[in-house]
Amino acid sequence: MAIYRIDWHSFSATGNGYSTVEINIPPATVGVQVALQGQSGGGTSFAGIKHYRRRLDSGADQDIDFGAWPNWPPVIFDHISSVTLALAEGDDQEGWLVGRMDFWE
Repeated sequence: MAIYRIDWHSFSATGNGYSTVEINIPPATVGVQVALQGQSGGGTSFAGIKHYRRRLDSGADQDIDFGAWPNWPPVIFDHISSVTLALAEGDDQEGWLVGRMDFWE
């Protein structure tokens, strides 16, 4: 297997709660990784993968949701049609997420 395409994504969020970006793609085998690029303010900032849709051999999608922020993984590798990147921030905080998607043949 070889990587034939790399996409980069980034966003920032402020305030108390979750902020997400959903990326829809044609079904592909993809490795996705995210990192907290930076943060300001005291307290916890957390970056991860909140949700993705696995494309099954039947053509149907299976939702994989990781729930609350302590369960969000930093990396997935699967045959997907969508991925949701997320930041969890506290009051008076700002965080920056960077994500990389490697498309595999």
